Amino acid sequence: MSSLTFLKRVSLTAIAALGFGMISVNPAVSAVASQTLTIDSATDSIDLGESATAVLSHNFVNLGGAEDSVTLNAVVSTANASNATVYISVTDSFTSTANDATAANSPEINFGGSRGVNAVTRFLTSVYGSARDSITIAPSTAAVRNQGTTMQLKLYAPAAGTYTVQVFTRASDSGAAAVVTTPSVTWTVTVTAPSSTVDRGIAAVRHGTSALSTGLESADSSTLFSAYDAAATDTTPEATIWTKFYSAVATNSAKESFTVTVSGEAYVTTASTSLRPTSGNGVKVLTFAYPTAGTEVGARIWSTGTAGTATVTITTVGGLAVGTKTFTFSGAPTKLEVALQYKKTLQVAKATAETVVAAVSVKDAAGRAVIGYAPSIVSSNTQAVTGGTCADVVSGSTATRDGVYICNLNMGPTGTSGLTSTITARVADPESTAVSYLTTTFDVALGGSVSTVVLSLSNKGAFEPGAAMVVTATAKDASGNTPYDGQSGPSLRANKALGGSAAGSTITMNAYYDGVSTSETRSSNPRVMTAGDTLFAPAASGAFLISGLDASSLPITVTGTVGDDAATAAASAATDAALEAIDAANAATDAANLAAEAADAATVAAE
Repeated sequence: MSSLTFLKRVSLTAIAALGFGMISVNPAVSAVASQTLTIDSATDSIDLGESATAVLSHNFVNLGGAEDSVTLNAVVSTANASNATVYISVTDSFTSTANDATAANSPEINFGGSRGVNAVTRFLTSVYGSARDSITIAPSTAAVRNQGTTMQLKLYAPAAGTYTVQVFTRASDSGAAAVVTTPSVTWTVTVTAPSSTVDRGIAAVRHGTSALSTGLESADSSTLFSAYDAAATDTTPEATIWTKFYSAVATNSAKESFTVTVSGEAYVTTASTSLRPTSGNGVKVLTFAYPTAGTEVGARIWSTGTAGTATVTITTVGGLAVGTKTFTFSGAPTKLEVALQYKKTLQVAKATAETVVAAVSVKDAAGRAVIGYAPSIVSSNTQAVTGGTCADVVSGSTATRDGVYICNLNMGPTGTSGLTSTITARVADPESTAVSYLTTTFDVALGGSVSTVVLSLSNKGAFEPGAAMVVTATAKDASGNTPYDGQSGPSLRANKALGGSAAGSTITMNAYYDGVSTSETRSSNPRVMTAGDTLFAPAASGAFLISGLDASSLPITVTGTVGDDAATAAASAATDAALEAIDAANAATDAANLAAEAADAATVAAE
């Protein structure tokens, strides 16, 4: 196909002045004949934010004038025209002279009087933002030809509503003033806005004014805070609640305002507030405007300065409950407690810190956990332990705090197995005018690597078929002391198939704590087992052997025996009882016979 010559003339003043009631056919115009204009669909429907597209097909025969032309005009005729942009672009064309590449018939493109400009680039630049557009089609020579054009008619990103686009033609005879001719088409586009009603919402708590680094879907930070440090001059809130809304259609498209309501010992402000409210100006209920698409709204939560709790609820104006958050505000610290001691025997002269040795909680007078008071460490024997640190860490994150401080200890470089130390965790008493500390203590010892191991079985090694059993490995270090906690247990196998967690004959042993490793499962407190019945004796009667290697690759073994099951044992007991009864009956018969013989002897003696 050869190209057409396109002359695009945008004349907004002329189009605006044109009344659709005045559209008529002027029979004096003989520039074109057999003109047709069709549209692929007279109606379209799109969602807000999308663009609608129709395909126009136009044909005419020029009657020999060198300047004959047809102009296609597209105008948004409804009252909401200012909310839409319409434009036409050429996607294909043809003439009755196929593949004509001669200079006389080469394409000539003119937009606004500038010849030879790329059609698409110029088109997008010249009509963007207009509710009307036009394009003029003219032959390149005076020869009589059939001129065909396929065009894209686009309504670009209109606002919600219904739009009517009128497309009509105007013909020009040899450059004379164009007049309205047939044909014309009408295109109706309905634009529907997505639901702006909140379908669901989420809210997450962050300490202070921290932003949402991992998104609202991540877990909340701790809702434990200190009221003791809430001074009137503070510029940082205890927390920020970040809220995000969803409509039924799209994220962040919901356009409902929401209300934050606080009960208890807290106030709420907007994110722009940077000074702690006081009892005279503290707000308990605050309404926020709907969030801008793609953003979260932050409500700042401030302690009243009084220890206690607060409940914060987030509700849309439509009545949807988005979330409820509970905050605990502690008072001044008054005591320390060892919540849990994970390790009691530490690796001797370890070059790096011994981590997660103990958990120490700091509490106020009412027993509430207190954040912001990390204890320091003092050792009674610096040859064994030189010191340490404690941090309020939950699941490896300091952003989440619960008032329980995990303590790590540093080993003395010259420590030896068997040395002990009393560890004091302490914080300065904020209520004391003198140098005073709140303290708690726990004891630790030093131990070396596992050296020797002794195996044993529960129930003295005697089991019924398939009965639960526990394998225990008791270890000592090279100095004969308890080895340090956390070392891996031994690898063991049995010479018969076992039941339970053992895969065939393999036995899984837990880590050594207090010098003991077992076949049970340890909990987060390593001295408490979560399940005891994890291993079961062989089903077959007879002796079985469990073996492995100690740290020196020397063999370690223990034997057990599987006896008769309960039914067999009961039958054996019944048989034994019957035999005993028979023996008793025989004994009674013997006694009777002896008595008779004695009586006969007495009679003979009397006679």
